[in-house]
Amino acid sequence: MEFRLLGPVSVEAHTGPLPLGPAKRRSLLAALLLSANTPVSLGRLTDSLWDDTPPLHARSVIQGHVSRLRALLLGADAEAYGVELVTLGDAYLLRVPETLLDSQRFEELLMLAREQRDPADTVLMLKEALSLWQGPALSGALAGPPLRAAAHSLEESRLATVEHLARAYGTLGEHHRAAALLASEAAAHPLREPLAAELMLALYRAGRQSEALDRFHRTRRLLADELGIDPGHELADAYALILRGYTAAQEGPARPADAPPDSPGRVRRRPRATRAGPRRLPGGRRRRPRGQRYGEGPGRRAAASAARTAAGRRTALRGSAAPRPPGLPRTHRRAGRAHPGGGG
Repeated sequence: MEFRLLGPVSVEAHTGPLPLGPAKRRSLLAALLLSANTPVSLGRLTDSLWDDTPPLHARSVIQGHVSRLRALLLGADAEAYGVELVTLGDAYLLRVPETLLDSQRFEELLMLAREQRDPADTVLMLKEALSLWQGPALSGALAGPPLRAAAHSLEESRLATVEHLARAYGTLGEHHRAAALLASEAAAHPLREPLAAELMLALYRAGRQSEALDRFHRTRRLLADELGIDPGHELADAYALILRGYTAAQEGPARPADAPPDSPGRVRRRPRATRAGPRRLPGGRRRRPRGQRYGEGPGRRAAASAARTAAGRRTALRGSAAPRPPGLPRTHRRAGRAHPGGGG
């Protein structure tokens, strides 16, 4: 047995769909299923079944629909599935296992999708969740304010799931599939800005920049004409991102600033401090400049120059302390220095 809210309100039994009858009975079942396993007051049921002022005999009408619905469930052997419709004073309670309710399974699949680490698994979970939908939520029922609010909330959850699935496709690089998924939804919900923003980004990443920009301008005009407002931050941010990328593509093949260091087109530059001085090897050693022999360098050149200057000074001092007498042969001078007292 299965109870369906994600589309026409219906009950599937082993013998086929149950003949629920008029729209008010479907509305009653929807109100009970939306608060499954929780008592629903007669006043809330009245608000759900009548959009305007209810008739004086509203209680009797509701009691009649409850009796007919209870008979249908008993005839379908619902008790074997743990399903029971009971009366609690001025309230009614529909006991039903959550596994038999399509809206509960939808929420469970969304929770599982958020827990997945692999985008491919996320895609599988989200696609299974969306497959539960058979049309607009709570269709076939005459919706009063509580049911309209519930139907709107369910539809918002479905659209958010579509956007989540598109982002998961994008993570896998399947941007064309994401764009196709979002395009059909955007046509049905042209004023939904998050949906339009996701579609713009999917088109841009699929290489369809002009279509992405055109989508922004169409949505901006619709917002201005229908609602009298400017694009919100999601739409504006998507437009700015696409415009920056499109302008950069027109100017040249430069990579984005956050491109990986070894990616093509990125200019690799050494830090300023590295370019200003000699490069160092591991361990703090300096790398010799190109063309310089081992052992050369500013420090060694300065030391050699100082040594040459000192040697020149010592030579000059020796020359001034022992002047050579005129006409004295070199061998005699050496002998004289070696034997200062010799003569004869």
